[in-house]
Amino acid sequence: MTANSTTARGRRGERVAAEYLREHGYEILEINFRSGPGEVDIVGTRQDTVVFFEVKTWAAVPWSELAYAVTRSKRARITAAAQLYMAGAPQLRSYRIRFDLLLVSPKEGVVRHIENAFA
Repeated sequence: MTANSTTARGRRGERVAAEYLREHGYEILEINFRSGPGEVDIVGTRQDTVVFFEVKTWAAVPWSELAYAVTRSKRARITAAAQLYMAGAPQLRSYRIRFDLLLVSPKEGVVRHIENAFA
């Protein structure tokens, strides 16, 4: 599989994930927020919580194994990017923060949402 097809599958998965989130009452603030060495796939809010979503879209991997793809170093990069995002969003300072994982099968349009996937 080429890098372009992997990137295309990932973008497709992010679109499916964003649609899922909107249907479940989240407001999408940003997609693919990059800052320094970190990136957050989707930043959203619902009620009084800012949620930083990591989206995993892999066609040939069982659901049970996808969550393991978010390694300790990946979590650290996401957390660092989230801190920088919050530093630049003073209007969100009173909000709680959560890190969720979205496992996406874009072919079927299925999303598995794991809340509080890491801290």
